[in-house]
Amino acid sequence: MMKKEVSDISTGIVLLLLSIIGYVFSMDLADPNSTIKYGPDFFPKLILSLLAISSLFLIVNAIRRYKKSTETLDVDKKVVLSVLAFIVILIGYITLFFMTGFIISTIVFLLIGQWVFNIRKIPLLIATTVVIPVALYFLFSTFFKIPLP
Repeated sequence: MMKKEVSDISTGIVLLLLSIIGYVFSMDLADPNSTIKYGPDFFPKLILSLLAISSLFLIVNAIRRYKKSTETLDVDKKVVLSVLAFIVILIGYITLFFMTGFIISTIVFLLIGQWVFNIRKIPLLIATTVVIPVALYFLFSTFFKIPLP
């Protein structure tokens, strides 16, 4: 049961940080000269605020469960290293995204990310790293008419 609490706390913290960062960036969407009540920044701010509130509830409930349990916490070094490696890969993905665009950076990200988490089946690696980015690219560009870099 202890792993569930630790997982919930860490997930809640990551989601809370992402929602705060997203909220700050969504402030750039607002037009300071606009007189409309609900501008293009309203929906992202609403969703990110709800995500932050949900994250806080997740963290608080997990801490309460953690305090009630009597188990000790064993930290697995492999899991910690995998998470840290994934964070580094994610930062590399963001950097590569702006240099090469969506498809190439996503293929590289998915391939390295799956390898770090011990997915070694070559057909599965190829299918997910190539099919998903290409399908998402065509979905957004063709059906949603949203160009991806």
